[in-house]
Amino acid sequence: MGVNQEPVAKKTWQELQAAKEVERNSRIPEEWKIKADKLPSEDAVDLRPFVNSCGILSPAELAITGEEYDATSLAAAIAAGKFTAVEVVTAFCKRAAVGHQLCNMLTEIMFADAIERAKALDDIFKSTGKIVGPLHGVPMTFKECFHFKGYDSTNGYMSRVFQPADRTSPLPELLQAAGAVVISKTNVPQTMLVAEAHNNVFGRTRNPVNSRLTCGGSSGGEGASQAFRCSALGVGTDVGGSVRIPAACNGVYGYKPTFGVIPMMGYSYSGWAGSNTGIPAVTGPLGHSMRDLALFTDVVRAAEPWRFDPAVVPHIMEIPTKTRKPVVGVIQASGLTPHPPVRRAIREAATKLAAAGLEVRGFTPPDFLGIRDISEQLFTLDGLSYPKQECARSGEPPVPSVLKIGFWDLPAKTQEEAWAWNTKKGEVQKKMLDEWQRVGCDVVLAPVGPHTAVRPGEWTSDHYTVAWNVCDYPAIIMPFTHADPALDPADAEFKPMHEADQKNQDLYDPELFKGAPVALQIVGSRLGDRQLLKDAELIDSILNGTA
Repeated sequence: MGVNQEPVAKKTWQELQAAKEVERNSRIPEEWKIKADKLPSEDAVDLRPFVNSCGILSPAELAITGEEYDATSLAAAIAAGKFTAVEVVTAFCKRAAVGHQLCNMLTEIMFADAIERAKALDDIFKSTGKIVGPLHGVPMTFKECFHFKGYDSTNGYMSRVFQPADRTSPLPELLQAAGAVVISKTNVPQTMLVAEAHNNVFGRTRNPVNSRLTCGGSSGGEGASQAFRCSALGVGTDVGGSVRIPAACNGVYGYKPTFGVIPMMGYSYSGWAGSNTGIPAVTGPLGHSMRDLALFTDVVRAAEPWRFDPAVVPHIMEIPTKTRKPVVGVIQASGLTPHPPVRRAIREAATKLAAAGLEVRGFTPPDFLGIRDISEQLFTLDGLSYPKQECARSGEPPVPSVLKIGFWDLPAKTQEEAWAWNTKKGEVQKKMLDEWQRVGCDVVLAPVGPHTAVRPGEWTSDHYTVAWNVCDYPAIIMPFTHADPALDPADAEFKPMHEADQKNQDLYDPELFKGAPVALQIVGSRLGDRQLLKDAELIDSILNGTA
């Protein structure tokens, strides 16, 4: 939907790649480009401070885009007349230009259109004294898989370059109607089934917090964008961890809703339209605070999206919430033993929550590796025939991370096999619900993965995140601490449960991972998203002092 499906021009994929890069580079004004001799050295680890010394942003623009503001406070400042939409949007476009030149996170750059839209918003504000909506002038970025009229929707497939969409997807339209200004789309992995952001069209995205490590995926460009503060609020999608893993890798907040809370209709597919694996993808925000996640959700739900997307459940987010101290179930490990920084984060978080008066109880889920086996088979019901077809159309090869995750060579399933795997999924869902009832918890505290961000291409097990997609529970990612060699030495007494457990532990390098964000995953009950957002706000205030 929404894209011109003309055949790819008769050029090699390398020629198409070069032409696409010329187009992308042309959308960055010359005065915002960093001279080669001014770029950080190749061994620079934390790339974020460079924006303060590059000379492209003014002190006022650095302040607008800096940590003083999240999307919520920025929207309030614009509404109060402290900043114009043009001032804010221009500042973020410039910061995004800098971040992109360091980290390669942007795909379809929309700076010129964004500034024109900001001018129009300022004209409305000046003539009426009113904002157009709660996101008036707030710069946003979207994952590559959303359509924007006049821009490509490649999803990282070379076969889809230079075929601009003829319409904009409903969700960004909704947010634009609320005043949001979209400045760019962000990078993804080839196939969209990898915890990385690497494809032949746009290349690989770097992690701005620790450039030696992965940015995660599949919303990896969005995670990196938020970490560099390229926009005030971002939007990704999640079918196995694709919002949560990048949020964790880059040290930002993220929210994977229950299916049916946020509209997905009309986005750009990375597989067969109409395919049904039994594990639905969802859309969710990445941002700088818990309240920004709530702001995004409130704006979307206020537009009553069930009136245009039949998959959206009406009224479920409009049920009143309780003010409470939630009972917290805690998962220390399942399937793979987490690395020392992750184990420490879970211990410290559980201790702080208990000290604040929250009841903490152990939670033993169905084996997460077993759940991951189910998801792996359901994700490849077609034997990845769609991405293989798209690669064949242009002649491009699969990138290394696509091969490394292990899906590429899995065979297609018969209809009977698909039913059998979905039956196993139903059994796991029942076991998870039974454990939730046995423990009597309101939320679950769990790792995001068996490690923090690792070397690019090495995040190959999504079992700590995909379990909640399989069971369709909402989950929040909350930054909490950082890997510290002094606090997190290699575990000399580690005894592996199995070979995969040893391989996972072998990835840990205390010095390489130094400073890597360590996040927590807070899970709520199915369709209990509104209460989860409220409970997570309390938990965040306890753990991160955000009250």
